Amino acid sequence: MRYLSVQKIPVIPMSALIDHLEKKAPLPDRSVVITIDDGYKTAKNIAWPIMARYGYPFTLFVYPHAVSHLRGSLTWDELRFMSAHGVDIESHSLTHPLLTHPGKPMNKKDYRAWVDQELFEPKRQIEKELKLPVVALAYPYGGYDEFIVERARAAGYRAAFTCDDGDVAQFTDPLRLNRRLVFRQTSPKAFVHYFDSKPLQLADLSPRDGERVKDVPKEILARILNLQQIQPETAQILVDKVGKRWRPAPIDAKTGLMRFPVPAASRRGYYFVSLVAKDRANPTLQREASWLFIVRRNVSRK
Repeated sequence: MRYLSVQKIPVIPMSALIDHLEKKAPLPDRSVVITIDDGYKTAKNIAWPIMARYGYPFTLFVYPHAVSHLRGSLTWDELRFMSAHGVDIESHSLTHPLLTHPGKPMNKKDYRAWVDQELFEPKRQIEKELKLPVVALAYPYGGYDEFIVERARAAGYRAAFTCDDGDVAQFTDPLRLNRRLVFRQTSPKAFVHYFDSKPLQLADLSPRDGERVKDVPKEILARILNLQQIQPETAQILVDKVGKRWRPAPIDAKTGLMRFPVPAASRRGYYFVSLVAKDRANPTLQREASWLFIVRRNVSRK
C-alpha cells in the first residue's frame, strides 16, 4: 500500500470500475481496485487499518457458510460494522466450492440447481443481513466456464472476478475480470512488475476463455488486436501444464493471428495460458494477456 501511495497510483472503489465497464465512465490511468477474498478476521484486524491509513477503498468477498460459523471468519455483526463504515462487501458463493467441478456426479438438472444455490443464495443472504445490494462475485478458486458465467449473469451480478492474471481494460467482459494475485510469498519486486506491463488485446481465442473441452487441443489460437503496439517477433507463450518455460509464439505480421502447437499433453484440469510481447514504443515494457480453458467433463448433461 505504501508503494501505491508513493507512486501515486490511484486506488478506486469497485463501483467506479463497474461504471467504467458499463457506462464508459472515465478512470485515471493505472487505476487499482483492491479485493480481499474469504472474509477472515484478518481482513478486519490487519488489512482494514492499513487501508484506512492510506484512505483506500476495498472490496471484501465473503461466503455466508463461513460467516459467524467457521473459526477465524468474520461474523455478521462485524460485517455490518465494516459495511456501515464504507467497506464494500460482496459475494464469494455460498459454501466456496469449485463451481465447475462438483464433489459428486450430477445430471444437468441437479448441477444447474446446485450452481444456482451457490450463486443466488449468498446474494440474497448478504443483502438481507447488510441491507445493501450485492453486485459482484468472486469465483471460488477462480473456477468458471461459460455456464458459470451465464448463471452469474442470471443471478444478477454485474461484475465477477477470476483468478486469471492480468490487467482489466475497457473491452473486458465484466463477468470475466482478471486479478493480480498477491500472496504472502509475493515479493516486492514481483508486485512492482505488475505495474510495468500493458495489455495485449485479444480476440478469436481457441479454446475460448473459460471454455471446457474434452481433450487437450492440438493448438492454441489468438488474434492480436493491437498488433501495431507490439513487436510480434518477441511474443512468447506459457501454458502451465505443458511445460515450465516460455516458448516462442509465432504471430502472423499481417493478420495478427497467433498459432501455438501444443506439445503432447494428456493432463486434465485447468490450463492457464499467458501471452507476452515487447511494447513497440518502449521495448523495456511488455504487453501481456492471460486466459484459461478446462480439460474435463465430469458433469452429465443428459
